[in-house]
Amino acid sequence: MPESTNFLKYSPSVEQPQPDEQVIFDELSRTMQHITRKMASRYRHAYRPVHAKSHGILLGTLEVPNLPEHLAQGLFAKPDASYAALMRFSTNPGDLLTDKVSSPRGLAIKFIGVEGEKTSNHTGALTQDLVMINANKFGAPDPQGFLKQLKQFDQGLDVGEGGKEVISTAARAANAVLKAVHLPSATLEGIGAAATHPLGEAFSTVAPLRFGEYVAKVGVSPGSDNLKELVGQSIDLDDYNALELLIQKFMRDNDVVWDVKVQLALDEPGVAAEDKKFAIEDASKEWPEEESPWQTVGRIVVPAQEAYSDARQTYVDERMSFSPWHALLAHQPLGGVMRSRLKAYEEAIKYRAQRNDRERVEPGSVDCIPA
Repeated sequence: MPESTNFLKYSPSVEQPQPDEQVIFDELSRTMQHITRKMASRYRHAYRPVHAKSHGILLGTLEVPNLPEHLAQGLFAKPDASYAALMRFSTNPGDLLTDKVSSPRGLAIKFIGVEGEKTSNHTGALTQDLVMINANKFGAPDPQGFLKQLKQFDQGLDVGEGGKEVISTAARAANAVLKAVHLPSATLEGIGAAATHPLGEAFSTVAPLRFGEYVAKVGVSPGSDNLKELVGQSIDLDDYNALELLIQKFMRDNDVVWDVKVQLALDEPGVAAEDKKFAIEDASKEWPEEESPWQTVGRIVVPAQEAYSDARQTYVDERMSFSPWHALLAHQPLGGVMRSRLKAYEEAIKYRAQRNDRERVEPGSVDCIPA
């Protein structure tokens, strides 16, 4: 893509906050709290209200090449820079379900040793987080839709695990039939996604963020041949922790690479906000790749390792937290869905630490991370 492409320049005016959205943010935060407290009562332990169950925790290195100006932004501005990268693979629910229940998959990455001005809630920290799912758009357009989604999720916690397994198995079969006749279902994609290898997934932030002077979505996809061979590979979900076992088995003997990519928003002067292809406030719109393709800005190199040691899992799941607002100011989250996550995530993090009597940590060095 030529550097002269008309990329959208960042300014505060790219966002259009709604006058009543703080009321929605408060209700969304209360709903997340309710999910966390309900699960804490069930398990006698507080877990994340979303993405509670992790399946693998990997430690690698982000390598940044010498990039052209439009890509040399924020975390990627310094040529030949490198940062420790902690990767947490998870699935979406706030309860600890068998892996036989299909749900969207998540990847949270914490880059460590990152200097520079941070968002106001992250001042003094030396980290940059990316919080992603295996999609290129969000399941709701705005905070109101996100709140509705969370309330349905909250109500669904009362459905027994056995019931969820039956529903998910049936949904996978129905979704496979629909795909065979080219009639995909957005609903069934969530609960009836095909059983494929988690390390073959591509992930993105789904909602936009500031990319230095520009605006972008950020993603991660398989870069090494051994990961590319896992893309779409069918797997057996017979074990309760099947995804964890798959990641462990693969990572014991394989050095791997993920490509880090950005999709830059294009400027659309004179187009009404609701008609923009590269929407900022509507997170449910997938940005057209034919107009702005994903561009590689770095790679995460991960050596073979124990992917889920007890010490590392306890440290990361119990003491650490991930949020799109753990960020450089140059990567400030943008749009209503992203704004709604600031209070909700911070309140959930605080409650979980208090309920479990754990000290929150934000690592300043890779030396803090257990093997």
